[in-house]
Amino acid sequence: MRKRLKVLTVGCKANFSDSASVVRLAVSQGFDIVSPSEPADVVVVNSCTVTHRADRDSRALARRARRENPGAALVLTGCYAQVSPEDRRALPEVDHWIGTGEPGTLASLLREIGGGPGGRGPDPISEHAADLLLGHRRTFLKIQDGCDFRCAYCIVPVARGGSRSRPEDEIVDAAARAEGDGAREIVLTGIHIGLYGTDRVGRDALSGLLIRLLRETSVARFRLSSVEPMEITEPLLAAIAGSRRICAHLHVPLQSGCDRTLSRMRRPYGAARYAEVVSRASGMIPDIQIGADVIAGFPGETRDDFEETVRFLRDVPVDYLHAFPYSARRGTESAGWPDDVSAAEKKERVARLLGLDASMREGFLRLQEGKALDVLAETVHHGRGELSGRAGNYAEVSFPGPPDGVGRIFRVRAVASLGTTLVGAAE
Repeated sequence: MRKRLKVLTVGCKANFSDSASVVRLAVSQGFDIVSPSEPADVVVVNSCTVTHRADRDSRALARRARRENPGAALVLTGCYAQVSPEDRRALPEVDHWIGTGEPGTLASLLREIGGGPGGRGPDPISEHAADLLLGHRRTFLKIQDGCDFRCAYCIVPVARGGSRSRPEDEIVDAAARAEGDGAREIVLTGIHIGLYGTDRVGRDALSGLLIRLLRETSVARFRLSSVEPMEITEPLLAAIAGSRRICAHLHVPLQSGCDRTLSRMRRPYGAARYAEVVSRASGMIPDIQIGADVIAGFPGETRDDFEETVRFLRDVPVDYLHAFPYSARRGTESAGWPDDVSAAEKKERVARLLGLDASMREGFLRLQEGKALDVLAETVHHGRGELSGRAGNYAEVSFPGPPDGVGRIFRVRAVASLGTTLVGAAE
């Protein structure tokens, strides 16, 4: 009898891609993949460690998995498992602790546990098929891993290592195969995708990759995950502006709009450079939506520094924010500095940023009213006869549509904005 396996994920789009890789591996070993709500013989928790909250969420998910699957083999993998092996004693619920630096260990473990007859052998399912088994309608295709930067607050280079690019031929083959299996949106993801190709062919390889992907696929659209401001080049913007099949959406991490804080963070740009980059993107790409990450309460950030960030954000063409309170990470430079912003003050600053985020999102959606958008249907609402999903520019849209429309792209006219979504009508 084939054994059942499920994957639970904490963290970023790169982790979604890693979870899909676990699924592909498990299917090749003969396992049946089940949903998070179903009982399983093997549970893999793919963890995150970017903040204290991510650590806590990873531990909580592992403990809940044990309660819900008392007889399962429970595996903790991912960044938290890599960075904090000493926490293993505090998490006895976990049977197998496998960090990101042990790529072959999970494969060996699954072979040992045995999924039973019927494994697919060396030809695993496509990235799209794996994402469908995880409940994703978009395909997360990792093109790069690791990071060569050493920002003062960031533990990711410790967890993931230096930047490594996936071979271009391999990426193109994977994208074509995913498209052939029905993928209509492919998210190019990684830890620092703007570094793609610098270890192989040099600068601007990301734009070249996009152009080749367009040439060697026919219907799928491509979305970029986060791109650092200093890697948003003229060729990259030209590639995005030149094709409706590249989503008009950029997430450009900021972290602070105050030069003093950016310098302490060891970020390789100033606020003026960031403003120049996003303004150029906004000017070149019609209807683009631009997002930013911001850290509140970094050590040494004064009230005046924070207010400078707020003023900066009001003046640049950024349409939404991901706001986080600063979280010291053992093994980073800033972990040795006094954490001199109180928890209450961090909470207040994050609340201010979230309020700004809400007004940004509302303003962007109002500007979309009356426009025609290409929307990937990701969810069906049977009772209302509606589909919902993301437009190319990442606006969330609900619209009347057929119940079998999930996974297809519809041309939708945005009729009105309602809260954080657009209400549309299919054209």
